[in-house]
Parts: sequence; structure tokens; C-alpha cells
Amino acid sequence: MSNAVAATLGLHGHLRLPARDHMRVPESALRSVGFVSEVIHTDANGGEELDHFATGFFVSVPSTIVPHMVYFYFVTAKHVVHHLAGHDIRLIVNKKGGGVKQFEGVGNTFWGHATDEAADVAVLPIYCQPDMDIVYVSINHFLTHEVIKANKRVGIGDEVFIAGLFTYAPGVDRVMPLIRHGNLAMIPEQQIQTDMGYADVYLIEARSIGGISGSPVFVRPSILLASEPMEGLPGGLIEPTLGTGGTEFLGLIHGHWDIRESELNNPKIAHTLHGVNLGVAIVTPAFKIAEVLNRPELVAMREAADRKYNESISPNMD
Repeated sequence: MSNAVAATLGLHGHLRLPARDHMRVPESALRSVGFVSEVIHTDANGGEELDHFATGFFVSVPSTIVPHMVYFYFVTAKHVVHHLAGHDIRLIVNKKGGGVKQFEGVGNTFWGHATDEAADVAVLPIYCQPDMDIVYVSINHFLTHEVIKANKRVGIGDEVFIAGLFTYAPGVDRVMPLIRHGNLAMIPEQQIQTDMGYADVYLIEARSIGGISGSPVFVRPSILLASEPMEGLPGGLIEPTLGTGGTEFLGLIHGHWDIRESELNNPKIAHTLHGVNLGVAIVTPAFKIAEVLNRPELVAMREAADRKYNESISPNMD
């Protein structure tokens, strides 16, 4: 295995999301996340007290050369990484058989978008250990904006759910993600202004809270309403054959619009809960995460690991 990037041959499972008929959120969604935590106290024996700060999730990128080779990444929001710059942080995930464990990145670099400063994405290559109780979202299953526009399988009003940190009850012996629900509220035709600049985002009707920054967002394609009268049915009744499908990975939580009661006419972007939460959260699209994962430096790291693996299994010709 290359020291430059982590890879494994199928140690962990993909996040398999059921068809829409199964309305309960799949347990695997809860296993797709870990917490970004800050060390706030170290005792005389080296034990650490952690303040769980934000959420991240696990993504895989398959090798383009080596069959079944998978590269793992931990993805969170860039503003989370910037906020904790210079702090002593830990990445926490559940451990198989019980308890929690820390996991490490390959180096200390969280990679952001190469050209888009407003993309709120931070990606860390990680060493994935067999005792990490996780599932991961494959980059091959990311929902792209082109797919949304082309086949209309996902659209306004579809249900979304978010798995992330509830700072008031994060768990002690286990990481305990909270599930929040909402609806896809806007798929903008143009960039929307955020506190990081004008950005490609989706808007969802959901109450984002501080600890949920960096959480994965999933969307369930729903049944469409008929826009034209159909044979035997008046226009506007539910057409049960349109728009059905499985759950899709939409993106990650950036933040929410939040206003103080005294400033009701002056909305702003916020990452912490105070005042009146407008209930509209901002999602960084999956395709922006894919662009970070495919930036040239990370592609080169995977290719180098592929070459090293092939050399390790090639027969000695001497």
C-alpha cells in the first residue's frame, strides 16, 4: 500500500439505500458518519476529554486500474476545518464490537476545491482499519446535476434526510448520529450567495444545527403529480408510475439561514443556532465533492498507489 493514500480490498460495505417503498431511514446511513472533535482536556494518564464539534462521512473512490481496489476519504465542510485550524482535533467513529476509536488521515491535509473557493468541501484521505464500523458512499453513486436535469428523478418537494451530530447528546461509549428530515426546496438555476461567496448549492426545508455541519444529505425521489389530465384521471391526481426510485446521495450540509428576532428583515447565513432559524438549510452538491475527489493531486496519489500495488504482485522476472 502506498504511504500517499489509503486503499483496501473490500474491508467495509457500501451504503446500500433501499427503494422508496421502504420509508424507514436505513441503519446504514447512521454508520456512514463520524464526528470531528476537539480535545479540551487531557488528564494525568493521557486520557482525553473531547468536545464533538461537527460531522463528516465516508466516501470511496474505486481504482480505475486494480479490480476491487478502493480508496477511502473522510469528507466534511471546509468551514469546519478552517474553524478548527490550529486546534487539537480528533476524528471519531464507532468501533466494531463496541466502543469508539480514533482514525487518522494520510498526512494532515484536508483538500478543498482546486478552483472554487465557495465550495464548502474538505476531503481527507484516510487509513481505513478493519475494526472501523462504517459504510461508505461510492463516488459512482453521487447524484449529479446533469442527472437531475435529464431524467427528473429528483425534484422539488422530494424528501431529504440528514445523518449528523446532535451536540447535546453525541453519545459516550458510541457515536450516536441524529436523523433530521426535510424536503428539497430549491434547485437553483444560478449560484446563491453564502458566507463563502456565490456558490453552487441546493436549498432544503430543514432545520440545520451547528453540529450537523458536514453531514451527508440523502434524497428520496417521490411520486410526481400529474401535470396534465390522463385517461380516466383528472389532472393533478397522483400518478403512481412516475418518479419512483431508490434513495440518492445529494450532498453535504453547509449551514442555514438564521436571523435574530430584532433583525427579521435582515437574513444572513449562520452555522450556529441562535435567534430565529428560517428552516432553510444549504447543501453543497455531491458533484462539488466529486470535483474535489478528482482534483489532479488526489488522482495522482491513487495512480501511484495503483502502480505500487501492481508492482508488489507482479512476478519477479529476474
